[in-house]
Amino acid sequence: MSEAPAQIAADVAQSQAVLEATGLCKSFAISKSPREVVRDVSLAVKRGEFFAVMGPSGCGKSTLLNILGGLETPDHGQVKICCTDPYQLGEGERAAFRRQQIGFIFQFFNLLPSLTAAENVMLPYRLERNRAWPLRGLGADRDARARAHDLMAMLGLKGMQGHRPDEISGGEQQRVAIARALVSDPAILLADEPTGTLDYHAGRGVLELLLRLSRQEHRTIVLVTHDVRTAAYAERVAIMLDGEFKEVVDLGHRTVHDTGPLLERLATHGL
Repeated sequence: MSEAPAQIAADVAQSQAVLEATGLCKSFAISKSPREVVRDVSLAVKRGEFFAVMGPSGCGKSTLLNILGGLETPDHGQVKICCTDPYQLGEGERAAFRRQQIGFIFQFFNLLPSLTAAENVMLPYRLERNRAWPLRGLGADRDARARAHDLMAMLGLKGMQGHRPDEISGGEQQRVAIARALVSDPAILLADEPTGTLDYHAGRGVLELLLRLSRQEHRTIVLVTHDVRTAAYAERVAIMLDGEFKEVVDLGHRTVHDTGPLLERLATHGL
């Protein structure tokens, strides 16, 4: 008997997943008995999808992001990025895999203050090639510089290549951090509260940029946040409480990112 159309569609969607996670669990011994901070979490994110995990502080969302990014080994479960399980790789191989396939965007930017904006953007590119500072402007250095300048121009940072982090605004620093995350052309971007330290207008600018990267550049993005306005930019939002996914809300492709539909679902979970 042939498969039903719905099952065929589900199989196709699964095969297109850039990121898959199954049965993830993680505990920390922060008291006399271990506390489970991620409990049986599974998800699949397709290429070009903007997926958000939303929940209050302490619900386990940052730990989950670290597990997905190959930074925190799960106690149980499996992660696959482009069909590769990073936890089956050796430590050195896993570090190289992260540099090549995963771009990280952090709440506090994590830019090196002694480097210019362009040098910060180039850093993963140069670490991958084990090249030291300063730049010589030749060969691979020229390629790295050109890549950084192209990305910065695309992200609205033209003319800021020579500025150091303390010479540009918070929103501009986060754009530099996004350019740095993109420089190795990764399969997926993982963003941990990327607007948490920004004012409303700078934060909205960063979210509009991430949305454009998803829709026009087909970048796969997984973002964690406690803020409903931030989560409302995603296509799907997983509501996380006490280490578990309580519901995944499908918001779809929208041009107006109102919070109403998401707030309605959050209310059913007491949020």
